[in-house]
Amino acid sequence: MISQFDDYCFHQTPDYLRVPGSTDRNFYDRYFFSGYRTDGSLMFGIAFGRYPNRFVQDAHFTVTFGGQQYSLHASDELAADPADSRVGPISITVESPMRRLRCRVDGQEQGISCDLVFSAETGAIDEGRLQVARKGMTYIDQTRFMQYGRWSGWIEVDGVRHVLEPDQACGLRDKSWGVRAIGEQQVTAKPGERIFWMNVVAHLNNDRFCVFRTLDNVDGSSHEREGYAAPIYSDSEQVPIGESGLSPVKHWEFDLHFADDCRRIVAGDYKIYWPEQPVYELQGRCINTLYYAGMGYNHDRWHHGLDHGEVLVVEREDWPTVAADPLASDRQFLASFMEFSHKGKVVGYGHTEQLLLGDYHPLGWRSGSLV
Repeated sequence: MISQFDDYCFHQTPDYLRVPGSTDRNFYDRYFFSGYRTDGSLMFGIAFGRYPNRFVQDAHFTVTFGGQQYSLHASDELAADPADSRVGPISITVESPMRRLRCRVDGQEQGISCDLVFSAETGAIDEGRLQVARKGMTYIDQTRFMQYGRWSGWIEVDGVRHVLEPDQACGLRDKSWGVRAIGEQQVTAKPGERIFWMNVVAHLNNDRFCVFRTLDNVDGSSHEREGYAAPIYSDSEQVPIGESGLSPVKHWEFDLHFADDCRRIVAGDYKIYWPEQPVYELQGRCINTLYYAGMGYNHDRWHHGLDHGEVLVVEREDWPTVAADPLASDRQFLASFMEFSHKGKVVGYGHTEQLLLGDYHPLGWRSGSLV
């Protein structure tokens, strides 16, 4: 089917632009946003995904404050126009590519609404292509870029409005596409598989944005361990489309502290080795937690790409964060707001994302259990 983009020289295959180059059912194209007040009192997340080979698109909004997490999920038949980034009450609008995006939820009927603008503070950071295989079969093959920025606007839950000012609300967004396990799980992601993935995001000294990421093997060696600092720009319209001024780390190490009887990180000690500089020691303390099940991740009913009958389905879901089952599989993918200190002085804020499943020998996780 022809779309408006077929009038541009964008094509990468002989087919129409809305037709993916892969027939893999798990091909996807996805927006992800997260944000928080800089005191950690409120965290939120927004997601939108197209799954053209499944003929589905879905979207999610979730927010946590006061010990409660509120979520709105929506799924519908795939829109014919790939520029149509709306599912029911949830929509994403690109107002200025790579610089300013708008996220709206018109969920008065469900009691959850928002009108939020993300203004980039960094250029788009190319995180490259990630490929992961099991027994020679590739089940993750994706490309992603991400940006850090400021949020402005408001969030309303059950008639109570929370206003976000740009000097008090930060976060990030990423855009990814390719193939990964979505929908009903395949043999390549069967129960009993393991992963140790952690992402530490820090806004330090009001002048740099840092990311430290690891994807570790069971013995503690790394499939991927990297980190970098990116410059921060005061005006989103001056942000470059692609960031070329990254400062990579040589290496980084971590010592984690967990909540009792589960794998939720509550604090971390990080050693950062920058080229030709003394080791930089950073301490992180978690203040609030957002469970990514609120954006559909690993959710029994609202996992990404599931077919809800080729009709619009919208559903609200609430839960107290203090009562979240720490051993449930859909509560293992999460983000926690962090306050960062160096030599006893607070130097910034940010968050840590984690997905820690199965065995990991350096921490003594050898039981074969999931969590």
